[in-house]
This record gives sequence, structure tokens and C-alpha cells, in this order.
Amino acid sequence: MLGLGASIVTGGAPSEWTPASLSNLTLWLKFNQNITADQDNSGDSSSVDHSTAAGNMGDEDRINAWNAFGNTSINAVQDVYGDKPLWETDAADAGGIKLHNAIKFMDLSANVVLDANTDFTIALRFKCTNFSQSRGLMGSGATEFLRLNNNTTLRAKINGTNRDFALASGNMATDEYYTLLIVRSDGSTGNLNVFIRGNESLDGTATGTQVGSQLTDAGEITISDIGATTDTGGAGANNDSGNFQGFFKDVLMWDGTAASSGDRKEIFDYIEGQ
Repeated sequence: MLGLGASIVTGGAPSEWTPASLSNLTLWLKFNQNITADQDNSGDSSSVDHSTAAGNMGDEDRINAWNAFGNTSINAVQDVYGDKPLWETDAADAGGIKLHNAIKFMDLSANVVLDANTDFTIALRFKCTNFSQSRGLMGSGATEFLRLNNNTTLRAKINGTNRDFALASGNMATDEYYTLLIVRSDGSTGNLNVFIRGNESLDGTATGTQVGSQLTDAGEITISDIGATTDTGGAGANNDSGNFQGFFKDVLMWDGTAASSGDRKEIFDYIEGQ
């Protein structure tokens, strides 16, 4: 039995990989988990107390919270009727949040501050249904955000400096979901790399197709909103801008860990296999 792992010797099965298997998981908004609605699409809240846990979410319910999963504690919340994402019952889009008219977004219950000179990994599962203008994925203001400039280019703006990553070929379609990873590695060097996988187009390799070339920026990034680049007035002030249009199914951040190529494969496979 020399050289055999303990799981084989003892008959135990290896543990299934989850995002918590990668250290420093800070934000985990999980597909079809911990989503609640306190209004229907008309604004009525008298009889609406719906959740994914109860299995009673209704078409176009107004989502007031997408709460943390696992051992994480940061929620995505929205208490303004006009800004609340919607629930979609169509099979292809159920389980996520619908930002259908480019005025919806969610606030994080606590900012995620990705410190300067620190590694991180961000994973997003989304479908953008309209690329007529730039679409914000997340951010905290005009100088710190992640957004889709168009259907070929991601922009990371860090301390006012644009870092653009463009697909070498192909583009994102409006009817497909994509999983996008943004990875910063090597501490104070701040090497930034972006990888994408799609269902049909841009499926690439198991570890993702690299978007653009490696760039460097070790600056601090603060994330306070999902589905917008900016919310200058805070919750309820309706001063959001650069809004996304489409669907989110997963949002994850590891603050302090740069995903390796093997980690990227695990992340892609886990998210797309739900």
C-alpha cells in the first residue's frame, strides 16, 4: 500500500471541492441560495414573503436580499422599490437576479476592501443582455470599478487608472452565460490577469481563455455595489450609475488568494456545474 493516499487506504471518499476549499473566501453570493423578496412587481408587500429557501419565489418578485452563503457574512441588499432586481422563473435564468432595465443594483452590507499589494480572485457568473453602453459589474465610485466596456473588453479601474483587457477574438453574446475570473497575484508586483469561459462561444480551455495580456496594478480596490460602477449617495439615494443589464448567478471574492490554473479549473467547473 506504499504511496496510496489515506482516503484510499481507509475507504473514505475525497472531499468535494467548493469555493470554501480555496482560502480567504470573503464574499459568496451563491446561485439559487439565500435570495429573498419582500414585494411583488406591483410593489405590494402585504402578502409577499418569498425566498429560495421556502421555494415560493414568484415571477418578477422584487428581490430585497441575496444573503451570504457558507461561512461568509457579507450580504447584497436593496430596499428601494425601483432599484430592486427581479426574480425570473424561466428555466434558463432562474436562480439568479435579474437587472432588466439598467437601473437595478444591490449594495453590499459591508465594503470589500482589496488592500494594496495584496492578491485576490474575483469570480462572476453573468449574462449581459444589452451592450449598447458600458455595463458595470461591481464598484464603489468613479475611480474604482469593474465593468464591461462592450462585448469584447473588461475594464478594471483602480485608483483612477484604467486597465483594459480585450478578447483576442470572438465576443460575448447577449443570450449566453459567461464565467469571468479576475486574478491578481505576486503581492506588490500586482500582476492582473482575466480569464473567461462560456457555454457555447468562448468556451476555451478548462482553465479559461485569457482575456487580453497581463497588466500590473497593486493598488487598493473597494467594492460596495453589485450591478453598478457607482452609488455615490449610498443605499436608498438612487445615485447609481454605469448599471448592468442582464443576470447575475454567482458573485465570489477571495481577498488574499490568487487562484492558480488548477484553482481556476475548479472554480469554473463548480460554478458551471450547479
